[in-house]
This record gives sequence, structure tokens and C-alpha cells, in this order.
Amino acid sequence: MVDKVDSRYARSGAIFRFRTTDDAGTPDGTKVPSGTTGYGVIRSADPAGRHNHDGSLSLEPRYLVVHEPSGGARRIAVTMNPTLPVVWSPSEPLLNRAASHVPLPIPGLVMTGVNEVRWGRNITLGPGFKFSLLPLDDLTKGPIC
Repeated sequence: MVDKVDSRYARSGAIFRFRTTDDAGTPDGTKVPSGTTGYGVIRSADPAGRHNHDGSLSLEPRYLVVHEPSGGARRIAVTMNPTLPVVWSPSEPLLNRAASHVPLPIPGLVMTGVNEVRWGRNITLGPGFKFSLLPLDDLTKGPIC
């Protein structure tokens, strides 16, 4: 990832950029060098909210821009591996896991009261976040980057 995408501020349909981390090639022989820039859209973004609602993000890589030796550029359509949809969200809070095993007289009411005032957590994906891509031309060959 090149851009930082935060569920607090992200909006569906916004564009994000990413770069390949390894040299690769497509089934038609096109070389995809390491550092090739790609573009995608944010499929869905849901910010954290009250009632312990965690934020989530769903990203959809669309294409890589491969610069050709002749000076032009070519778009290579890609998708994420595993194939879509993929949604990222913070893990379940430790308090929920811990409290689910504590014998309380009315645990449902206690947790409901706590969750009324507790805000969930947002998720941020940015530089350092890695994912695999597949060329759309031939999805049977496996990841290219």
C-alpha cells in the first residue's frame, strides 16, 4: 500500500494506490517490475461507532500501470487474492472474550450497558500492508505479485 486508508475517514468509491513488492510477469509475457504502481477503489468503509461497533474496510485493487520500453504505459487488470470480497476489521475486544466466561447474574444486561458507552475501534491500512494480486486474464495461474 502507498496510501493510508483509515476506516474513520475513508469513503466508498475513493481511490487508493499500491505498489508491487516483487518482480512478476503476466501469462502473455508482460514483465511487471517490483515497484509498479497500481490503483484500486475502496469498496466499502464503515467507521467505528457506539455500541462497540468496530470499523471495517473492503478494498478492491483494479489495475497495475506497467511502463513499456517504447515509452507508453499499459494497464493490467488485477484482482486481490483471495478473491473478493475481503473485509478487514479489528479483532474482538479482549473484554468481550473475558466477560463471556465470567458467571454474572445477568451478563447480557451488564455487557449491553458497557457497550452503550463504549466506542468500537477503527482500522487503518497503509504502507507495510501487503496483499497478493491475480491477473484477471487468467485466474488459474496463481498470484503475480
